[in-house]
Order: sequence, then structure tokens, then C-alpha cells
Amino acid sequence: MTSHPKLQSTPQESNAPPANPFLNGRKPLKIVIIGGSCAALFAAILLKRQGHNIRILESAPSSSREGLAAGIGLAAHVKRFFDEHDRLKDIPFGTPNDTINFLDAEMQVRQKVPVGLIMTTWDATYYRLRANFDGLRSPYCAEPPTIEEGEGEEVFETGKRATVVEEVVDGLSVVVEDVGTNEQLRHEADMVIAADGANSTMRRQLEPQLQRAEPGYVIWRGTVPTADLSQELLDKIEGHTIFYPMQHSYAVIYTIPGENGTLAPGSRHINFAWYFWPTPSVPTSAILTDIHNHQHRTTLPKGLMRPEIWSAQLSTAREMFNPLLYSLISQIKEPFVSVISSVMSPRARYMNDRLFLIGDALAQVQPNTGQGTNLAALDAMLLADVVKGDLSAEEWEKRVLEVSQEESAKAKGFAKQWLGELNPSSG
Repeated sequence: MTSHPKLQSTPQESNAPPANPFLNGRKPLKIVIIGGSCAALFAAILLKRQGHNIRILESAPSSSREGLAAGIGLAAHVKRFFDEHDRLKDIPFGTPNDTINFLDAEMQVRQKVPVGLIMTTWDATYYRLRANFDGLRSPYCAEPPTIEEGEGEEVFETGKRATVVEEVVDGLSVVVEDVGTNEQLRHEADMVIAADGANSTMRRQLEPQLQRAEPGYVIWRGTVPTADLSQELLDKIEGHTIFYPMQHSYAVIYTIPGENGTLAPGSRHINFAWYFWPTPSVPTSAILTDIHNHQHRTTLPKGLMRPEIWSAQLSTAREMFNPLLYSLISQIKEPFVSVISSVMSPRARYMNDRLFLIGDALAQVQPNTGQGTNLAALDAMLLADVVKGDLSAEEWEKRVLEVSQEESAKAKGFAKQWLGELNPSSG
């Protein structure tokens, strides 16, 4: 896979005006990044290496994180980021999935599409990015790379929730709440990047009228160690991305690294994702109600699913899937489920081109085509060009909005092709 040619940034002519008069020519900048996930870290690494001082504000109480989304594909822009900027590139962290195999009900390959994708996990990606940003040691990365001369300072603060961004004289002020003590403090910044995900507080502040679009179906997810599966099944699925279509439903299955990012044969995991219309007997509200009787808004996390809900879904899976694939589903120990949704900001830059939205905070695209992390990497790489002076903020906004809209349309079209537009059980 290659980057779309129109997404390549082109340096401005030497006599062109500054790309962003509020930022360019000032070094080091004080940059606050709201959110500490992959989108934030893509931008943080690039801007720190330009010499700017970076402060990341993450609301989670600890740097130890577990990725809900499980699998991530190193698509074109993510691959480019790691090829060009990863100081650990000699250490592999993904499993090759060489083809997309379309299987029929008898587990026979009906179509094979070569893709050459590398599949990894959210966890492995996050910890690798942290190692590159601030030298965090983890089971995924025991020996982080050294910091090079000329880089800016970095701070990764956990337990800090940014609530408001305000314009002040010659910059911005970020109002922050300590999650543990509720104490409020402020950080002054030359530039703020909002990378606080699909439920972005900053996007709600800037665009309060925006509403999520929800087509009505969900995605059931889980992982299974390859050691728990039969060789007969592994011969069919390991090392490939499997697409298994059913009536008004489909599943995507692929190989990912195992615990702590291990790539050793026999220790890897199989990632399972099943796009499914809820039924009247087990509606979405019931699926999202956890063992403590709390109904979640969009995602029911691992370990909180009521046993009767998973039991009912397993009964449905037994009827819909080939027995070999059912043997995989039945081995999932901690299933989780998310409502499919999308939301897109009409703008990407605010406050005199000092505040920028990136990643899911800018555009949460339906996950059907797996482009969320890819878009985040593109947003961050192009934004680094803005700060460097090679791209105007206006052109950056135009490009990231355009590609997000294109990918959103592709994802919705793909879903319509395989799932239809309406829940078949609604009549």
C-alpha cells in the first residue's frame, strides 16, 4: 500500500509567507497535547525532535495501558511513520498478514487479495511510541532509544484531564483538573493539539452541536492465543487476514503479536472482530449493560460482560459460523463490544491557528476499513510540516479533512455492501 500522492506535503517556496505566523520562527515552542494515545504520541515525537517542548496530558491514572481495540494494521501512513521515525525499527513488532482471504461457509478460499500488511496491537504500538517519546521502559521495550542532541523537553502527565482551552495574550491557556484530587491548574502554551479521542472534550467545547452518527450495529471483539487453537484451524487462518461474510454480517480475523508483543510461533494471538446487528431479544442496551448493571454509552470493556449476554451471542455464533471458526469464538475469555459510530469536525484548526484537532478527536471514522490509526499518523506528520514551516495551516486543514471524508465514505460504503443499511430484524 502506498500513500495517496495528493497527501504528500510540498515545501513552500523560500519567498512564501510563513506557514503559520503565530508559530513559525519561534523555538522552542511550548506545546500542550491533550490525550496520550497513539495520535498524541505521533505528533509528540515529531515535534519534540524539532526541538519543541512537549507536555502530554493524559486522563488515565497510569502510563500502563491496555488497548481496547486489540489489533492495528500498519497501513501506508503508519508504516511511513515507523519507517522514517522509529528508533527501534531493527526490532520487529508486528506479524505479517500477507493476504486477505475471503472464505466461504466451508472455509474454502474464494478470493485472495495480496496486501502485505503488518498487523500489531494497540498495546505494542503505544509502548513503542512511548519508548521513542520519553524513554518509557516496558515489557514491550526494555531498552528505549537514546535521546539525541537538540531535542526538546518532554513531559507525559497521567491523571490530568484538560477541561477548557482559552485564548490569552500571546498564546493559549489550558485548564486542567487533577483526576485524583480534583485540583485545578493551568498550563500556558504557544500551541495546543487536541488528541483526546472519539469522545473529545475539546471537540465538544469547539463544536457543541456535533452529534455521533450510529448506523445501529455493533462489533464483538476478542483475542485467543494460538496455543489454544487446533492446527487445522491455524492452517486456515494464521498469517492471513480472513474475511468471513454472512447474511447481513461479517467477521474479520487476523494474527497479531502475543503477550508483551511476542512474535514467537505458538505464542501469538488471533484477533477476532464480528460486525453484527443486535436482535430484539438481545438489544444494544442489554449488550452494553455490564455485570454491575451500569449501561455504557459506546463500549463495554473487557471483563465486564454479563455471562448470559455472551452465552446468547455464542449460541448465535454456533448457528452462523463454520464449526472451525466457532471453535475460535468459543475460546474468547474476555469479549468486549462497541457500538459502531462516527463523528467528524467541520474544522481542524481554531484560535488563530494555535489549536489543532487530530486523530479521532478530529474525525472518528467507522472502523470497517481499519483506518483510524492510519489517519492519526497522517494528521500528525502533516501538522509537523506546519510547525516546521513547510505547509500552511490552511492547507493542512484542507488535506486532513479531505482524506478523512474520503475514508469515511469508503468505510460506510464497505459496511453497506456487507451489512446493508437497515437492521434486518427490524422488519
